[in-house]
Amino acid sequence: MVYLSRNLSELRDEKQFKYHPKCSKMNITHLSFEDDLLIFAKGDLTSVGLLHRKFGNFTDASGLQANKSKSAIYFGGVPDPLKYDIQQLLGYGQGELPFSYLGIPLATRKVKMVEWKPSISKITARVASWVAKKLSYAGRVQLVKSVLFGVQSY
Repeated sequence: MVYLSRNLSELRDEKQFKYHPKCSKMNITHLSFEDDLLIFAKGDLTSVGLLHRKFGNFTDASGLQANKSKSAIYFGGVPDPLKYDIQQLLGYGQGELPFSYLGIPLATRKVKMVEWKPSISKITARVASWVAKKLSYAGRVQLVKSVLFGVQSY
């Protein structure tokens, strides 16, 4: 994965590559965690094609391939004809926003309270199991901190 990360980071030197608008200030092309990979680019054929070529270089070098049945493309503000062209280029299906990644809802807009409900329910359930115990105020604060940190770390 280090090779892939280096390969994708080289895109900053490509003049034709355009970052996703929310990623340009920090030069982010991708995020990876374990065997998951999120790749970001502006929704144009040139930028997506360059990303696809870099990922292809990784595939050729490592023999690892993306599972097309478990992978999807997510669009925000891209016209339908261009979406179709990008899907034809890459061969992945289109996913719908918002989607949940590691339990956190991801969207192109501010996430609504109703979309946070599953995460809030998990946190509340973990803390509620300790309510019956006789804990001091400081103990409860420590419990809440540890639960929140655990959820955040996961």
